[in-house]
Amino acid sequence: MRIRWMSPAWLSLLMAAPASGASAPTVLTLWPGYTIGLPASHCVQVSQGPDFKVLYLRDAATPGTPVLLGIYEGHNPEEPACGKAVPKEGTANGLSVKSVRGDGGCAEFLFQDPKKPERGYLHMWFGPGAKSHPDLAEGVVASVRPAPLPVNASDLPLCK
Repeated sequence: MRIRWMSPAWLSLLMAAPASGASAPTVLTLWPGYTIGLPASHCVQVSQGPDFKVLYLRDAATPGTPVLLGIYEGHNPEEPACGKAVPKEGTANGLSVKSVRGDGGCAEFLFQDPKKPERGYLHMWFGPGAKSHPDLAEGVVASVRPAPLPVNASDLPLCK
């Protein structure tokens, strides 16, 4: 695995096993060809677009909690943007990654497989819940991997 731009803290989250007593994340396969680690006790709210999906990760144990992370799955993402941010580019787990971090805890990431453009993109951004649970949000971003193609997407644990 080659990681050129991640901070040491992010790298340690990527490599670390769950803490003693903590539940391991659930690995979900997302269309168009990526996997993520969904934190234990979290669910997914789905918004279907004409040719894309937007997923919102929330704490299932506490209804009404703010979104931890948003994820766009599709082929026409917006570029990551945060106020007063310096964009960074690099690679992680064989994927190209663009990232920005800026004012007010803003953080956005754009993943693409340079060898398999048919995978499309994952555009991820921190929601308001990331302010109180930054390790969970960082862990989801660090968990992104390419999925075997063709994609057999997971049944998502939907929020009620």
